[in-house]
Amino acid sequence: MSTESHIIAERKRKFEEWRKLGFDYASKFERTHTSGEAKAVVEKKEPRDIAVILKKPASGVALCGRIMNLRDMGKLAFLRIRDGEGDFQICLAKDILGEDYKMFLRILDLGDFCGFEGEFFRTKHGEPTLLAVKVIPLAKTLRPLPEKFHGLTDREQCYRQRYLDMIANPETFRRFQVRSNVVREIRKFLEKESFQEIETRTLQPQAGGAMARVFETHHNDFDHKFVLRIALELDLKMAVGGGMERVFEIGKCFRNEGSDPSHLQEFTMLEWYAAYRDMAWNMELTENLMRTVLQNVLGTTEIRILDKNEKPVQVDFGKKFHRERFPDLLKKFAKVDMFLISRGDLEKEALKWDMKKSEVKKASTGTLLDHIYKKSARPNLIEPTFVMDYPSELKPLARPREDGTAEVFQLLVAGWEIVNSYGELVDPQIQRKLFEEQSAARAAGDEETMENDEEFLTAMEHGFPPMTGFGMGIDRFVTLITEQSNLRDTILFPLLKPERSH
Repeated sequence: MSTESHIIAERKRKFEEWRKLGFDYASKFERTHTSGEAKAVVEKKEPRDIAVILKKPASGVALCGRIMNLRDMGKLAFLRIRDGEGDFQICLAKDILGEDYKMFLRILDLGDFCGFEGEFFRTKHGEPTLLAVKVIPLAKTLRPLPEKFHGLTDREQCYRQRYLDMIANPETFRRFQVRSNVVREIRKFLEKESFQEIETRTLQPQAGGAMARVFETHHNDFDHKFVLRIALELDLKMAVGGGMERVFEIGKCFRNEGSDPSHLQEFTMLEWYAAYRDMAWNMELTENLMRTVLQNVLGTTEIRILDKNEKPVQVDFGKKFHRERFPDLLKKFAKVDMFLISRGDLEKEALKWDMKKSEVKKASTGTLLDHIYKKSARPNLIEPTFVMDYPSELKPLARPREDGTAEVFQLLVAGWEIVNSYGELVDPQIQRKLFEEQSAARAAGDEETMENDEEFLTAMEHGFPPMTGFGMGIDRFVTLITEQSNLRDTILFPLLKPERSH
């Protein structure tokens, strides 16, 4: 029998002792305080001395949590329990519990959930503690937790068993609290700005709103093939066309492509659209959103993040964001003039910037320019920077300009693309023409193009108001502000290839 199997068998035996004593897996426990509330209470008033409590113990408070540590000192035992707000110390005293004292120490294991009733006091070292007059086992843990001093360090195991990662590594637990708080603050900010939260389709007849490969599924009832959405954009715009002037959605998107530290096939997007507003207003709102979320979640707008080389850098979201034009950055960092360079010379430049020869010939001009920009300029954008005026060929849903650029900005921080925003195209005739050009490029072999979408065009032909839009990857933003380098470290249960069964 393996060591783990032996531990499980022993804990099952202990659970049978629980049952004989009248305990089982509890349905509830009425606690009076969380660990955080209990610490605040102890800090505000002077509790009774332990010697006084031992003579006449009270039972006015109740705490519960997972047992993380246990020290038996003979007539006293100190346990550390953990709940959603942190750890709190529990003291068991033989003089109070009598014969049950040794029994509880015997049947309780690290990892068990347990409730305690009693009275608060401070130890001689000033530690807020609850002296228990009643112990109520709540749930037995059959498998051992990661060892205290070795923790859980294997990265893949952390992803596969995130619950253990959160138990063993408090910084992981805090990271997911930050993520939850970020989403909450985003919602509060947008609702204050008169946005309505709506939900749109996850299954769609065809993909739209971005350039990506899709996941396909068969709908048995309709006997039809559908795709998982790759973006939220088109449905949200149609909702604006229907009269909902400011809308947002926080939802899952799926792209059937390769993964790396900054890209995953399943991810969470925030998108919003506002009627009658332009890109200048959008930029101001974006700056305010970033500052408000960071201030309310982290308590500061000056944060340390990791750049694309995983080196820590300090950035300040409190300052006015920099503004740069895509054509100017290409000139500065790659010596490429996107308005004058020939197709042949552009292909040579793309090869210099490590684009595969097999991809260069079939890539559109916009795709070539974007590749060179991402390799040359983007890694150098450390402070929050709005990059504007991308090639319109790359942005078929944005308002095009006569010089071949589109009314677009992206927010770049430390080489990471955080936000993608448009002055939205609402002219259905131009939109149809751009979709047709995208379809022709796809037929010629460029897979990073959009398909024509008649459903969306029909909606647009019924009339869209002027509008601007915003898209941000929640995973990427949280990864950045928590000083991580891999999106999986901010996704609670990232998708992984199943382990082989033995």
